[in-house]
Amino acid sequence: MKKSESKYLSIADALRRDILAGKYAHAARFPSEEALARRFGASRPTIERALRELKRGGLLESRAGSGSFLTFAAKNATGALGIIAPDYRTIDFFTRLCDAIAAKARSAGYDVLLGDVSAPDAADRGRWAVALAEAYAERRTAGVLLEPVDLIPESSEATREVLAILARRKIPVVLLDRDYLPFPARSGYDLVGIDNVQAGYRIARRMIETGARRLRFLTHANYANTIRARIQGVAQAALDAGLPWKSANVIEADPGDTALFERLMRGRNAPDGFVCRNDPTAAKLMQVLARLKVRVPQDVRVAGFDDGELARLVNPPLATIHQPVETLAGIAVASLMQRIRDPALAPRSILVDAPLVARRSV
Repeated sequence: MKKSESKYLSIADALRRDILAGKYAHAARFPSEEALARRFGASRPTIERALRELKRGGLLESRAGSGSFLTFAAKNATGALGIIAPDYRTIDFFTRLCDAIAAKARSAGYDVLLGDVSAPDAADRGRWAVALAEAYAERRTAGVLLEPVDLIPESSEATREVLAILARRKIPVVLLDRDYLPFPARSGYDLVGIDNVQAGYRIARRMIETGARRLRFLTHANYANTIRARIQGVAQAALDAGLPWKSANVIEADPGDTALFERLMRGRNAPDGFVCRNDPTAAKLMQVLARLKVRVPQDVRVAGFDDGELARLVNPPLATIHQPVETLAGIAVASLMQRIRDPALAPRSILVDAPLVARRSV
C-alpha cells in the first residue's frame, strides 16, 4: 500500500474512533477540512479521501454549502457491534461464525460485544437473549447481529421482545442463519444465511442417487426455521424421486436414544437414510448405530449439516453440507454496515450457496 493511501486510511480510522467515542456527538458541524489538515499534518486531498471513507461508512453526511455533519447513526451509537447468539460456544458452527464476524468487524474499526458467553440452558435462552438486548440498548450499541432464539416453545415471542428492545433505541439488526417467524414467513429484518431448502434437497438427492429409498430427518423438538427449511428440501427431493414422504418421516428425538433406534432399525421398512439437523446429531446417531451393529453406509446412510471438524473425525467420515463461515461473516458485517448507513433500505434475504461435502457415510 502506498504511503498516501495508508495515510488517509489511518486518518479515517482515527476519526471513526473519535466519532464512535462520542467526541463530536454534540457538535453543530464536523471539523472543516482545513482544521483536520492542520491536526493531522496532511494535505487537503488526503483529508477529502478520509472524509469520503467515513461517508461510505455511514458516519458523516454532506450538506451543500455547509460542510460535513454526523449522521443519525453516528450520533446515537458507540463504537461497538453486538452479537446475540444463544448457540455461541455450544454449536461449533455458531462458534466459528461469531468469531469470524468479530474479526471482520474489528478490521472495520468496530469493537465487538458478545455479552456473557456462558451457554444458557434451553429454558433460559429467552431470558438470556432479552437481558443481553437490554444491555446493548443501554450502551447504545451501533448495531446487533442476532441469532433468533430456538429450542423453547415461546421462541418467537422471546425474539420479538429482543427486537422490540433494540427498536426502541433505533439499533439496526441483521438476523443470522434464520428468521424468527414460522417458515416460510419473513419478518421485516435483513437475513444472512445459507439456502437451507436447496441444501436439504442436495443432500437427500445424493442419498437417493446412492440407493436410499426410506429417508428420515432427525431433529430435536422445538426446532428452528432453519431446520424446517431443510426438511422441506429433503421432502421435495424424496417426492421428486417418486418416494413417499409424510410427517412421520421427521423424527423428533434424542439421537442417543438407543431403544428408539433399535425399534426403528429392527422394524419393517427400517430407514436406509438419515439426514440429521447438524453434524453433532449425526455423530451421536452413528455411535448408537454402531452399538446396534448397524453398518454405515452399508445398512443405512447418515448425513449432517455444518462441516465442522467433527465431520472429519467420525468413522466413517460424515457427509455434510458445508457452511461457508468466512463468506457468511463478511456478508453479515457488510449488511449491518449498510443498514446503519441507510435504515430505510428494503429488507433483504441474502442466502449463500452451501455445497455438499460427500464422504463415506453416504
